[in-house]
Amino acid sequence: MKTQSEVWMALIFFALTAMIVQFEIGCADQVAFTAVPRGTASAPSSGPSSGGCQIQNLTRPVKIMFAVDTSGSNVSSTMDEGTIACLSPFQNCFPATDPQKVFRGGSISNFFSALQGKTNFSWGFETFSGTSAQSYIPAGGQAPGFGDAPAMQAAINQFADETDADATPYLAALNNIQTAVAQDPDLNSEGVATPLYLIVFMSDGFPTDALSSENPVTVNMSAIQNAISGISALAPGRVTLSTIYYGTINDPTAASTLQSMATAGNGQFVNVDTSSTSSITIDDVISVPVGQCNEQGE
Repeated sequence: MKTQSEVWMALIFFALTAMIVQFEIGCADQVAFTAVPRGTASAPSSGPSSGGCQIQNLTRPVKIMFAVDTSGSNVSSTMDEGTIACLSPFQNCFPATDPQKVFRGGSISNFFSALQGKTNFSWGFETFSGTSAQSYIPAGGQAPGFGDAPAMQAAINQFADETDADATPYLAALNNIQTAVAQDPDLNSEGVATPLYLIVFMSDGFPTDALSSENPVTVNMSAIQNAISGISALAPGRVTLSTIYYGTINDPTAASTLQSMATAGNGQFVNVDTSSTSSITIDDVISVPVGQCNEQGE
C-alpha cells in the first residue's frame, strides 16, 4: 500500500509528464505548419486572382511560362525533409513526390488541353535540376522563349521523357525566365497587342542554389526576390508569378519560400499533398495582372 507522500509524488509525476507531452505536441504542430497548411491556397496581397478574370476569355496576347522542378526527390525517396537521398532502409525516409510525373504532367496537360485552341496564347516550358535550367521551347536547345500550341505539346512530351535527378536550382530557373521575357519580340508591343506574362513555378524542395546556410537550412530570400523583381521590371504591371509547392511531406522551408515568391510576383501560392491529390486546376492558381483583364469575346 502506497503512503500519502508516495501518492502525491505519483500525481506530481503524471502532471509533469502530461505537461511535457502537451508541450512537445504543441512544438511539433508549430514546426509542421509554419507555412500555409496543405491543400490551401493564398491569393496575392494586391489585386484579385484569376478567379475574377476568366483566363480563357482573355483576347489580348498571353504568354504562359511553366517552370517545373525535375530534381531527384520527384522520383527517389529522401530524408531530411525531402532534400537528401535516402541511402538506407533504416533511415527515416520520405516517399518520392511525383515519380510518374502524374501530378506535374497531368496538371499541366489538363490546363493546356483546355486552352490550346486560343490563338492569342503563347507557351513557354522549362525544367530545372542540378545547377541549371533547360528550355524546351523553342526546341533544339536555343535561347528560352515562347511558342505555339504544337510547340507546347512537344514540350509536354519531352518533359514526360525527362529523367528526374539531382538538386533544385531556383535562381537558374528564374534567370531563364527573365531571359525568355527579355528576348520576347512582342515585349514592347503597344495597345491591344501588349502581352501579359503569366508564370507558374512548381517545386517540391527549397532552392539549393540560393542558400545562406545549410545547417540549419536558411534561404537567401534577397537573391530570390531580386530575381523576381528583375522579371517584373521588364513588363511593369503585366507579369505575375504563381507558385506550387507539392510533395508527400510538408517542408516548411520550401513551402514558405514558394509562398514568399508568389507574394513578390503578385501571384498565388498553393501547397499540395501529392500522396492524396493527383492533379490541380492550374486555372485556379494563375493570376491575371491587376487592371489587365480584357474579357470581350474573340
